[in-house]
Amino acid sequence: MDPNNHMLPSPKNIVIATRRSRPGWLILWIIAVAFVVAKPTDVAAALPAADQTATLAGYIRNTVTGAGLAGANVYFVDSQVGTATNIDGYFVFPAVPAGEYILEISYLGYRSLRTDIALEPGKTYRLNFELTPQTISLDSVVVLGQRIDQQTRNRVSQAQLGTHQLQSVPPIGEADLMRSLQTLPGVLSTSEYSSGLVIRGGNTDQNLILLDGITLYNPSHLFGLFSNFILDAVKEAELSKGGFNAEYGDRLSAVLNVRSRQGNQKHFDARGTVSLLAGQTTIEGPIGNGAWLLAFRRTYFDQIFKGTAAYFPYYFYDIQGHLFQDLTENDRLTISWYQGRDYLSFDDSNLSASWGNRAFSFNFQKLESSRLISNWKVAASWFDTRFNLGGISKELIADNWINDQFSMGVFSGNNSVNAIEDVTLGPNFTYFASQTGQVRFGAELKRYQLHHENKYLNRKVFDVDQTPWEFSAYCQWKQWLGRRLMVEPGLRMAYYDNHPDKWFADPRLQVKLLLTTDRYLNTAVGVYHQFLETAQDDFNPSLLSQWFAVDSTINPASAVHYIIGYEEYLGGRYRIQVEGYYKQLRNMLTFVEQRITAEGAQPSQRMADIFDIADGYAYGMEVFLQREYGRLTGWLAYSFSVARKRMVETEYYANWDRTHALNLVTAYHPSQRWEFSLNWTYQTGQPFTPVLGYYIETLPDTPDIVYRSIPGGRNSLRYPSYHRLDLGVTRHMDFMAFRMDAFVQAVNVYMQDNIFRQYYLFGSTTNQIDDDSDGEIDEPDEGIPHLESISTFPLLVSIGVSIEI
Repeated sequence: MDPNNHMLPSPKNIVIATRRSRPGWLILWIIAVAFVVAKPTDVAAALPAADQTATLAGYIRNTVTGAGLAGANVYFVDSQVGTATNIDGYFVFPAVPAGEYILEISYLGYRSLRTDIALEPGKTYRLNFELTPQTISLDSVVVLGQRIDQQTRNRVSQAQLGTHQLQSVPPIGEADLMRSLQTLPGVLSTSEYSSGLVIRGGNTDQNLILLDGITLYNPSHLFGLFSNFILDAVKEAELSKGGFNAEYGDRLSAVLNVRSRQGNQKHFDARGTVSLLAGQTTIEGPIGNGAWLLAFRRTYFDQIFKGTAAYFPYYFYDIQGHLFQDLTENDRLTISWYQGRDYLSFDDSNLSASWGNRAFSFNFQKLESSRLISNWKVAASWFDTRFNLGGISKELIADNWINDQFSMGVFSGNNSVNAIEDVTLGPNFTYFASQTGQVRFGAELKRYQLHHENKYLNRKVFDVDQTPWEFSAYCQWKQWLGRRLMVEPGLRMAYYDNHPDKWFADPRLQVKLLLTTDRYLNTAVGVYHQFLETAQDDFNPSLLSQWFAVDSTINPASAVHYIIGYEEYLGGRYRIQVEGYYKQLRNMLTFVEQRITAEGAQPSQRMADIFDIADGYAYGMEVFLQREYGRLTGWLAYSFSVARKRMVETEYYANWDRTHALNLVTAYHPSQRWEFSLNWTYQTGQPFTPVLGYYIETLPDTPDIVYRSIPGGRNSLRYPSYHRLDLGVTRHMDFMAFRMDAFVQAVNVYMQDNIFRQYYLFGSTTNQIDDDSDGEIDEPDEGIPHLESISTFPLLVSIGVSIEI
């Protein structure tokens, strides 16, 4: 995509970092040197001439389903030269010396394949292979071929989880992606009632979350038990906790790239799961020269508990689909879509709420040649929240947290609407330049529409509409310098039309050094910018985030990452990873309520008039020990971290700061029929702002009163430490002609009383109610505020079955 075709202004003032600090210039110089050093002239000179080599390419697929196998190892046995397949199962050897070879293809959980091939000079060969799944002995160790993928990928701050690892965490009703990721080092949640990810000191809005290339906003459901992703429809999830390359932009902290299963191309298949909380069905099968997959999930405790004391008027649903068609041997069209929504309604208080995501994408992939792959994408994503509140009760008004949510626009009196639309299009290209070099480049055009409208007592107090455009282009080069050193410099340029600086440069660099065949050093540095943010509330937990676009009155949020790590594979069973990081954060939107209710409408739509701006930093160390194969699998994850914010010459801990976090996840398979899982977690208590006192605010035209808090130092105290044990048992069996799993899961087994939030409850000496629960009514001390705590989940037990046709 040529930026001149869109008549963009020339990049006269390119912003690399903030005006106060420009470490990005140093990174840019390092990357420029890396580009010069990485010129493959010396390596190319050592290779045979082009007329003496051949090109070998093809796909590795699953015999049963026809799906491409990502990360399969393809190598020449005698020379030990190899490569790993990409996400679609594609591999290529751009320049192989002519001759006769033994080619081996291997993949964990599949029967390896060997074949003799003869390559003639100057020719291109297209060979596709299918591997047959096989049951692996629980005590077996599979090492052969796995080192190729380990050595050729820079895994700095990366975690790649397939469905097997995701299902190792004891679930509630079904395995969940976000809950599994929260057991990794450096990954936390804002609270137990949210599945949003806090990664290395960054807020939840600083994570780029993709489903088949579609950006999703707030992909979580209430209470944090479920994320939006249906795991039966997921092929794999790759999380980059920092230092991610130039292909990704517009986020400061992390990238979660979720890829759907493409469906069974060979035969129809179906799977269903029923538990106490939810029901879920996945169906798939062939269609034309391709396959389709459709997954659906709905909670139903709003139905089964109706009319009982346990009734809670809430439910959600998710629909996730995927379809592809191979138009020719070299052309594939893929369609992905998602829709999910939450509904909450209390008739007695006239409170109703709904929120959700809708998204779809069209992707056309073309194999231009054996060395060049192009992907053309058109995608759209919508997210909105809608709250309506009429006839609010005095009890709700007396709750200071509920009242503060009004100010943030979460409830906002009568109604609140927050909507975002994201339309994206652009191409991406991968060019296999040589056996030691690969180039990825592409461009992207985004159009945003954001709408915020809040009414209080039928008066509009907040109304903001924003329609910014964003264009970006990137290039990254992966190059081996000899056999031990791999460098991957990259540069991303972004144009944002709603800011006077317009152009922003994000240089990135990743380096991998092979100490031995099983020991590696990884490092990464990079600059990142973000143009859409949510407003952080330092005093109160928010139920849902409100998205805003940067305008001319504030600078985009920015970050600089510095990461270094050590990685080692021990004896084919164990993997250990140790990393340290430092992250600078600038220009984060922070909400500070400065109006009183009687002031009416927000006087301005300028972001600088609505929000305060905070800077910050985060640093830490992480240790990850994983046992990948055998009867006992799992991981031990520890992280030491600090996340601080600065605002108006005041420095304080961020809401999500946890000094220490420890997770133990294990899965034990005593036989092919039984599986036992365990997850124990410990975290330092969450910082909170203590309350020094209260004052009374009288609402206009009503006798009701509102208690406003007088806060102490920002996040100057901490709640007690958090810890919890979850257990799960699964029995695999055959039922008639079906495969069936019966499971039992328990969350918070020893019923730890973890604190979600503390607040003060105001009673009365004249309401004829025992406000302090001491058996006496309207005592003199009942008018004194009482400190109360909201706890997280008690012991939760779920049972269910899963049946696969």
